[in-house]
Amino acid sequence: MSTTSTSWRRSHATAAMATLAAAAGAATLVLAAPASAQTTSVSVTPGPGGKIGTSCTYDVVAPVTGPNTVRFWDNGALIAGSPVPVSGGVATIKWTPTTRGTHTISAQQGTGNGPIRYTTVQVRRGINTGFVCIVL
Repeated sequence: MSTTSTSWRRSHATAAMATLAAAAGAATLVLAAPASAQTTSVSVTPGPGGKIGTSCTYDVVAPVTGPNTVRFWDNGALIAGSPVPVSGGVATIKWTPTTRGTHTISAQQGTGNGPIRYTTVQVRRGINTGFVCIVL
């Protein structure tokens, strides 16, 4: 076997290994990208007077960093209609509290490996007249 032939094989083997390593690195980056998608915060838009009442419907909003769906919870129970799609970097769900007291509203983007963001709100007695919600 000649020295030129051996050098040629080594250089091609080295190039093939470098290409394989680069492809593996790119695959790792592609696989890692969805894990970085996350909910950055969560908030509840109160009604007039800044209060939240039972039997009244409110928007729960979660800005996000990726396209994955977002799950929302009320005191650990999944809110009906969840998970919801993201539109314009925000996920929004309608929430109608049924009980008075302290409620922890949580949101998480993706399949459960990202951070959970939450906010705590006080729910008072609400009267939904069909046109307006009166919170006592």
